[in-house]
Amino acid sequence: MVDELDRQLIELLARDGRRSFTSLAEELGVSQSTVRARLATLQENDVVTVVALCNALALGHQVVRLLLRVRNLTPVSVADSLGGISQINHVALVSGAHDLYLEATCRDQSQLIALLDEIRRHPGVAAIQPIIVTSLAKDYTWNGLSGVAGQSIGDPNG
Repeated sequence: MVDELDRQLIELLARDGRRSFTSLAEELGVSQSTVRARLATLQENDVVTVVALCNALALGHQVVRLLLRVRNLTPVSVADSLGGISQINHVALVSGAHDLYLEATCRDQSQLIALLDEIRRHPGVAAIQPIIVTSLAKDYTWNGLSGVAGQSIGDPNG
């Protein structure tokens, strides 16, 4: 269960995931060992992952979003097996006209073509709708967890 201290820690890390345990502890009014233990528990429970995000397009890579329909196998089993492909960095089960949503990054167009061919041949994949990203108007941030875009991290009641 995430309590108020955990929520405050998540909010601080959402602003800057590189902050030191010392800095976090001072702002939260707790010890470094408490921050370290809380963060370890949040990570073990898959509540948070601290990562650096980059703009793959700025690095010259091909970025694709994929909508998949599954046949003859469960979406969960197809999602699990597709997650093992190194270029795929996001796999989600979705509802609606499609069963799975994937995000992938490839070093170039040749690798992208090979990836699409691999996914098309994958057991259980009935249809694939690739969406090639040409420009990012807004990239992923965790700001969606607060304010009008979603539930506030600091307030469990939204």
